[in-house]
Amino acid sequence: MRLLTNIAALVVSVVLGYFVTIIVTSPAGFDPSLTPQPGPVMDRGEEDVPAPGNTSTSQPVSTVAKTVEIYLVWSTGGLTPGLTGSLTAEFPEASVVKGDVVELEAANGRLIPLDGVAVEPDDHRPFDPTGSLAQLLPGTVVLGATSATLRDAELGDFLVIGGKHFEIVGITPDETVGAAEVVFAASDPDSPVQTDRFVLIATEIPRTTFEGFVRSSYDGPAPLRIRAEGETPWLRHGDAVAPQVFIKLALGEFSYTNRSGSEFIQDQEFLDENIAEFDVPILGSVICHKVVAEMLVGAMAQLVDEGLAYLVDPSGFRGCWNPRFIRSASGTPAGVSRHAWGAGVDLNASANPVGSVGTQDPRLIAIMLEWGFTWGGDWLVPDPMHFEYSVP
Repeated sequence: MRLLTNIAALVVSVVLGYFVTIIVTSPAGFDPSLTPQPGPVMDRGEEDVPAPGNTSTSQPVSTVAKTVEIYLVWSTGGLTPGLTGSLTAEFPEASVVKGDVVELEAANGRLIPLDGVAVEPDDHRPFDPTGSLAQLLPGTVVLGATSATLRDAELGDFLVIGGKHFEIVGITPDETVGAAEVVFAASDPDSPVQTDRFVLIATEIPRTTFEGFVRSSYDGPAPLRIRAEGETPWLRHGDAVAPQVFIKLALGEFSYTNRSGSEFIQDQEFLDENIAEFDVPILGSVICHKVVAEMLVGAMAQLVDEGLAYLVDPSGFRGCWNPRFIRSASGTPAGVSRHAWGAGVDLNASANPVGSVGTQDPRLIAIMLEWGFTWGGDWLVPDPMHFEYSVP
């Protein structure tokens, strides 16, 4: 009995001693229950990331995981070396994508215009989840998936472009390269693609901070567009319209000869199958693609039925089919015009010049959109007279 009494007294003494120690050594107001407990070590993905150009290490640390955003930066006519240099220096995960029309050599001296891009595979890796561009080397190309289907191409086939033979070493998902038709290695001295068209960037920087940095770094005269993933169907330059390969898939692919500046002569087979003359309400006789003509007739007939025919001035119609390249501001040919497919319609041209806000009536725009056209008035460089076939 005495032994049990002694043990109990010892336990009470130890407990009292512990609490006396806490009271004596702890600051006033200290709550021992707030002592940090063991837990997982926070990884790099949960840290606050300094804004571009800010190297301070005194920024507060957040326990909220950051979301990596993919941004697109492009400008009409191509990006300046100053901007691409600033972006690649500031952001570790950045890919400068070159883009130009290239000419695939076909039979009998005919040429097929392809939407071409060129990338550095290592730089593009954050945007190439399948790794399909890793095998790109000088003398080789990778095709976009739709492009490969369109021309029934296989690995090991060769394309002749600019007098050089390029082996097809891969087929990549369209999303990896903005639905380009053919991809070259940017380091290839024989690559015909030379213009820096757009940059893709993966970063945790918030949109407003990112856009502020980009615009403050831009030293070019042309308008600049910045998009985040999800804001546009295709992360590429000219993102307001469908990539060329989908126009080909819907309306046909042509070859041409006798190119002189922006003009060329299309192959007769394409013309016979797709281009014809139609009688269109309000506009009269129109030469157009057969698919587009049905849409145009429907839109103009609806204007008539609703008593809105006066919204279109027949004398301001500037045509539909016109086989040519886009005429850039510098006067040099850019991409292939949608008019070459008979897929573009210019309405009320004199009052809606390129680069202007335009005067198109919202009711006209709404009806054209309803019939499957897209409107150029919303483009980076507005072209309010222009309506064109929109891929469903």
